Amino acid sequence: MGINYSYVILGKDIPINDKVTFHIPTIGELAEAENNDFSDCTRVFVTGVREQFSGVPEQVDLIEERFPSLWDMAFDDEMNDLVGEAMFGKGATLLRQFLKALSYWTRTKEEQYKILSNKKIVSEELDWIVDRETYIDLSNLIKAVTLSKPNRDLIAPKGVGSNPRKIQMWKNTYKGRLQQAMKRKGAELGDQILQLEVFAPGYISFADIQGMTYYQFSNLLSAYTAKYSSEKQYQIYTSEKFDTKDMKMPDLNEEIKLIKFDEKNKD
Repeated sequence: MGINYSYVILGKDIPINDKVTFHIPTIGELAEAENNDFSDCTRVFVTGVREQFSGVPEQVDLIEERFPSLWDMAFDDEMNDLVGEAMFGKGATLLRQFLKALSYWTRTKEEQYKILSNKKIVSEELDWIVDRETYIDLSNLIKAVTLSKPNRDLIAPKGVGSNPRKIQMWKNTYKGRLQQAMKRKGAELGDQILQLEVFAPGYISFADIQGMTYYQFSNLLSAYTAKYSSEKQYQIYTSEKFDTKDMKMPDLNEEIKLIKFDEKNKD
């Protein structure tokens, strides 16, 4: 399923079929979210198997070969329970989390779905079959509208489990990178909202921001940040204090573009 970014930037929900619509949450909805619903319902669709198991390099290659995605794991009795609890807490299962996520992203009810043994979830009421292909489409769409992407520094290289030396080297590397990643946690949503207020050339009310989708919000913040940076560079370029004969000014037409999910590098 191709992603129509021109449609997504307008903030409209995306029709899946005549009875199901993919809902793009607003900043207000994210700020008011309880119990990490948004985070959990995003995570189950955007987390790769290799990303999840990179902390156990002895097994990551074998696990990924057997289970290419969390969707495949969800239909394995053992992994459904073990990985569900590891990712989402005691008593959670991957299948239950997928049901919760389907309900969240389409504003439907969990009881409208039925789990089948052939790696499918169906809803007769909604005339919708969710299979592995649908899972991939939804995963790509969620990655696009939430701008979710893995920290590639924390993903084990292919073949890491092939010998003890590689395993130990990766364990040491992973531990250090994980500690650094924890220190470099991204800005809180409230901080990003304030940044948009500062960088915007005119006043944007908090009520307007509240009604934006996260994709709209992030693109505006990115565009205004690029514009602000360009203006600062122009001030340097026109200043007599600096030698700018070799300085090139950025073209805002090239700098300001929609942020797009890289489907060629999506793992």
